[in-house]
Amino acid sequence: MKRTPPSTATFLLLALASAFAVAGDADSGYRRIEGGDFRSSVRFEEDTRVVRVASFALMARPVSNRDFAGFLARQPQWRRDRIPAVFASPGYLGHWATADAPGPALDPDAPVVYVNWYAADAYCRAQQARLPRFVEWEYAAAADATRYDARGDAAWRMRQVNDGTPHAIDAAPDAPANAHGIHGLHGAHWEWSEDVASLLGDGDRRGQQDGDTLRYCGATAMNFNDPGDYGVVKRFVLLSALQPDATLGNLGFRCARSTP
Repeated sequence: MKRTPPSTATFLLLALASAFAVAGDADSGYRRIEGGDFRSSVRFEEDTRVVRVASFALMARPVSNRDFAGFLARQPQWRRDRIPAVFASPGYLGHWATADAPGPALDPDAPVVYVNWYAADAYCRAQQARLPRFVEWEYAAAADATRYDARGDAAWRMRQVNDGTPHAIDAAPDAPANAHGIHGLHGAHWEWSEDVASLLGDGDRRGQQDGDTLRYCGATAMNFNDPGDYGVVKRFVLLSALQPDATLGNLGFRCARSTP
């Protein structure tokens, strides 16, 4: 059965409630990233290879179980037993011990997962922030520990084949930050982006259960200036195939802010 998207009024009411929530020290944990011209691996527009990325701030680490539990204490309408049906997902926080706490079996500092786009967006709004745009994630993730753009290093790029798995470059909790001071961009978890619903544009085939996987993957490959940028390609393909209500055991998020 096709899901009926939430009404604009319903979404705005929850978004506004989250935006006015007290979210503790909303400035903690962000790192400023200076913008610039960027050779994106994604073809966002026809024949466009270089895009201008404005300066922005990004959370140094993904949102954790502990962070999200604190958000639920302030915004209980996002608990799995209270979330409105239009925003609910079958697996939403289903691995937590209770509706408002992860329980002792889960690391409180591990990235929160099984969170859909709606809840991730609400969390960031409560931080007076937003989810990062895909190109912002790509821009920040182009850095390694010492270089702001390490994509010319073939060996480093090849290691990104393991992104989204326990063998990823940044999967270990003590993995070093990149040159921007950001941790885990090439980690064991994927991350939501603000613009996930528009990544494929007219070529979007999400939700079409026709089994034509090869055709879909071929069409997706046409959206890349650099198909060899494995970390970017894997994330783009995954996110462009998801509906906003999707939840995965290795999909989390972090927040971003526009800067003056």
